[in-house]
Amino acid sequence: MDKEESTHSQADVLIIGAGPSGLMAAYWMARYGINARIIDKRNTKVFLGHADGLRARTLELFDSMGFQHRVLQEGSTSTEANIWVPGPQGKLIRQAFINVARVDESPFLNTCLNQGRIERFILDSIREHSDLDVERGVIAESLEYDEELSNDPNSYPITVKVRVLGEDDSKVKDGCETTGNEVNREDLLPDDWADLAPRRKPQKTQIETIKAKYLIGCDGAHSWTRKQLNIPVEGSNTDHIWGVIDVIPLSDFPDVRRLSIVNSAAGTILVIPRERGLVRFYVPVQTCEAGTTDRFDRSTITPELIRERMQAIFAPFTFDFKESNWWTVYQVGQRIASQSTKGNRIFLAGDAVHTHSPKMGLGMNMSMQDGFNVGWKVALTVAGTLKPEVLETYASERHPLAEMLLELDRHWSPMFNDPKPEMADTKASDMALIAGKFEDFADGWKVFYPASSLVRRAEDDAEFAFARHMIPGERVRPAKLRNQADGGTVWTTRALESDGRFRILVLAGDMRDSMQKQRIEALGQALDGQSGSSISPFGRYLEIAGRFQCPIDVLTVHSSPWKDVEFFDFPEVLRPFDPVKGWAYDKIWCDEACIFDRYCDGTAYEKWGVDRARGALVVVRPDQYIGWVGELEDLEELTQYLDGILVKRSTDKVDLVL
Repeated sequence: MDKEESTHSQADVLIIGAGPSGLMAAYWMARYGINARIIDKRNTKVFLGHADGLRARTLELFDSMGFQHRVLQEGSTSTEANIWVPGPQGKLIRQAFINVARVDESPFLNTCLNQGRIERFILDSIREHSDLDVERGVIAESLEYDEELSNDPNSYPITVKVRVLGEDDSKVKDGCETTGNEVNREDLLPDDWADLAPRRKPQKTQIETIKAKYLIGCDGAHSWTRKQLNIPVEGSNTDHIWGVIDVIPLSDFPDVRRLSIVNSAAGTILVIPRERGLVRFYVPVQTCEAGTTDRFDRSTITPELIRERMQAIFAPFTFDFKESNWWTVYQVGQRIASQSTKGNRIFLAGDAVHTHSPKMGLGMNMSMQDGFNVGWKVALTVAGTLKPEVLETYASERHPLAEMLLELDRHWSPMFNDPKPEMADTKASDMALIAGKFEDFADGWKVFYPASSLVRRAEDDAEFAFARHMIPGERVRPAKLRNQADGGTVWTTRALESDGRFRILVLAGDMRDSMQKQRIEALGQALDGQSGSSISPFGRYLEIAGRFQCPIDVLTVHSSPWKDVEFFDFPEVLRPFDPVKGWAYDKIWCDEACIFDRYCDGTAYEKWGVDRARGALVVVRPDQYIGWVGELEDLEELTQYLDGILVKRSTDKVDLVL
């Protein structure tokens, strides 16, 4: 073989792994215009199978990214989970159901859609905002980290040597997937056709040395990055072997198109309805001690064996299939990395940090939310706008949730993995109990980020009594609002777009009251710097170069009847004017019921626990979590909060541009 070519390059951020967590991190690089690289050893993207469960909180984030409508169009939703157990004379009976829909918490329902489509949507969103693209067929081979350089923001303390596979190198196989799954063009939607063929490789394998400021390892359960950093994983001593198959079912089982758990003397099956007539079935096939993977022969698990197990469990119902477009074998236990960061420059996300059984529909969701969390923080730090010490909040916010995830899985897994027939009668109630206990966590409703520079928590419950449900460290509860200018409606998940900026949410209260209107006018003067004080956050912090001249946006929601208030009743700073684009009509919103939209019911203030007369001030982070809450007069305290996390400009006199 001829001598390999060698090159050198620099990147502000290097992301290893282009799965869901890596793509979510890359999304923020695109939104902030960061000089980033994302590499993956796969020759193509995922197309079929793999993870498929989407929790409502993840769908809220997708709405903020602008592509939730695509998930809604293609996915299959689930509102309840049915539990089947043995009945009289060996029959299976539907014993109970678990309600999995919480319409009072979110406009989105739990949805199933294969990972390949989710990756498609995120990739498309990335390409809308930058030319960042996944570099495929690239294998990382060595990693060096000089921590002595890490305190210099302009340094490149990370060195990664990668191999760019050429035509002269053997094809890298996907170690996470059983062989035998062929991807055919007819199985895909047209927007995936272009990625079906591997991209053209260079003639010869190339060696490239990449110097990076930051590294985000999103390279899966067997993370190369984690191993290079000598970060151990801790967890269970048992691995459960699962057969997973996506088929068009031929069955008289009544709930084959409903989310179901079937327990019989022959075993357990999890039934998950999917898009395009597919149904996914999870079937436990074997248990082995962790660390004994060499004793488990994957080739012994075949679609025929999985079919036979399913027929035995479903009996006396019939079951068969003629068409299967994907199947695999999972061997997963509950494990967590001892840490998710190395110094202040290297971060691990997704399965590189936590692994668990695949049946809870939480793995991809937690992974994407990891990537979403670390992505905006690293990108905004590289942009020079976020103080580097804020990066410490990634571990304090996400690692405890990974521990909670594994605790959930430790309680849930025995319900599936214990094959003893005498357990069947108690499984339904146990599952309902556990599901109720962890429902808020699983769906993302109650994610409590701890107090930090990013989360200004109350010292006592009475401190935020004027905004009882606007709790720092939690997400903004979705509500549908009416636009003051045109009367149209939109969910807050979309109005609070994930474009990279912090948002000041001005809850203006009842603008018909003269005293309240004076309070809003005083706030407007302070925000605009007209009151003689220097506490306005606008023009105070470094810009996001090439994106926004101010890293802060403002959104106003009032509680007056729509027809009793005019757009121009609000201070100009809340509805800024652009000489080309005109007035910012998308900045003023109303919380009033609309007869043409039943979801716009005028209860946003009640959901947020805010007094409809007096209102409140809220700072929403770029990831839609609440950072700070105060009253309309607390602008000085709001600015102090932002001073703790954002880098100030070197001059006080800067034109205000929102």
